Amino acid sequence: MKSQDALTLLPSNPIRCGSGHPMRDRFRLKQFWRNQQGASAVEFALIAPLLFSLLLGIIQYGSLFLIQGRMTDTARDTARRLAVGDLSNESDAEAYAAAALSDMSPRFKVTASLPHLPDRDVSVVISVPKEDVAWVNLVGVGMQGDLTAQFHMLKE
Repeated sequence: MKSQDALTLLPSNPIRCGSGHPMRDRFRLKQFWRNQQGASAVEFALIAPLLFSLLLGIIQYGSLFLIQGRMTDTARDTARRLAVGDLSNESDAEAYAAAALSDMSPRFKVTASLPHLPDRDVSVVISVPKEDVAWVNLVGVGMQGDLTAQFHMLKE
């Protein structure tokens, strides 16, 4: 009996997970670490929030750039109409610009001014809070403040 016990080599700290056999449990542990099933799902779960945040940020800031361009075009068109006399006074110019942008947000603030001597510049300034015009406001970063477009033109 003692000779058999002397031949059995057991590790000093055997891993006993469930079966009580250290070698079998070590083999299962190696299989577990080599198993690749589900690795892509775990990688996707780690990366997906970053990718979706990036996508929503692109959509959010793209919509702000689109609205900024439309505001600048409206300010330019309103200043041109005011400079050549198509719009007779400042209140008509403000109403024209607000009507041109009414499908986007009701909170556009339009300020038009005719020149006062010695100046000859017609000025149109349009502003709106960013959070009112963003299509997707899920990211929330950079949404403080206003978008502003202004245009100056010489009165003819």
